[in-house]
Amino acid sequence: MNPPQRDRQHGQLLVIFTLALIALIAMVGLVIDGGAAYAQRRGQQNAADLAALAGADAFYNGANVDIAARAAATTNGYTSGVNGSTVTVTATGGIIKVDVSAPHRNYFAGVVGQPTWQVSTTATALAGIPDTAVGAAPVIMPIEDFNADGSPKTEYTAANCSPGGCLWDNCQPCDAPDSATAWAWTVYGDPPNANTSDVAAYLSAFGTCGGTAVADVTVTAGEHPDWGQSNQGNHNGAISQSGACIVGLDVPLPIVGPPVAPATTCSNTTDTDGCFMGWAIFHVTAIEKDGNESNWRGWFLPLDVQYPNLLIASACTVTSCPELGAPDLRLVD
Repeated sequence: MNPPQRDRQHGQLLVIFTLALIALIAMVGLVIDGGAAYAQRRGQQNAADLAALAGADAFYNGANVDIAARAAATTNGYTSGVNGSTVTVTATGGIIKVDVSAPHRNYFAGVVGQPTWQVSTTATALAGIPDTAVGAAPVIMPIEDFNADGSPKTEYTAANCSPGGCLWDNCQPCDAPDSATAWAWTVYGDPPNANTSDVAAYLSAFGTCGGTAVADVTVTAGEHPDWGQSNQGNHNGAISQSGACIVGLDVPLPIVGPPVAPATTCSNTTDTDGCFMGWAIFHVTAIEKDGNESNWRGWFLPLDVQYPNLLIASACTVTSCPELGAPDLRLVD
């Protein structure tokens, strides 16, 4: 008599169940641990952002960038060398970059050999007052139009000047503005005499008239060059040739005034007026001829209006930036 045959298929169920259970745990781990890692990344990104901004603020105010950025990271839960975290601070001029890396300790995913995941975040902030203008207009305007904090006086803003624009006269005869409602041409000292053809070439870079783009104009930190025209010209012909190109645009232009004490002249010159004070944005409503004078109409825009493509802050601190301009403190990445 033959003994009964056992069903050898029964043992396979345990193997299949074990494999399925591992796969199920892995999927649950991916969902739960992945969600937790994402939540950690959000908080970690906030820490990096705040650390970069703190470093940028410190740079602008002449304080220690590394200490300020790391202190902000610690306040928000990430200290380099603690619990596997690393905080790296890199400062290039007024550009402050902070990298934060920390492990996320898994629960379910550890079953499949993933006890931790490294989470990395980065943030970059910019600080300073603009010392570079892109496509600057060939016009200098007076510091008298601005308050002590660098903001334009109300009588020279859209609140008082719109819709047609307030009037600034081309001062006669002068190389730099001699009153709050005067202005003068400039080609930024190259050549020092702002001749009609030179001014027309600058104007033609704007709007619909084509021409070669005006080069970026950067002022070395602490420098106050004279940008007066040095020949007391009015250049009405430039307006006839190219004036329409700039009308209706918001353009960067330099603000000038007397030398900054204790200096008695503009930087590296013998001039006693027309010294660079900083950049502003001006909305142009008209450039027009008025007999032997040139008129310029429009208004200044407030400091809180950001123009990252026109005015750029580079490596200047509160002690070396131009006197005038909107403080720029923002995340750029």
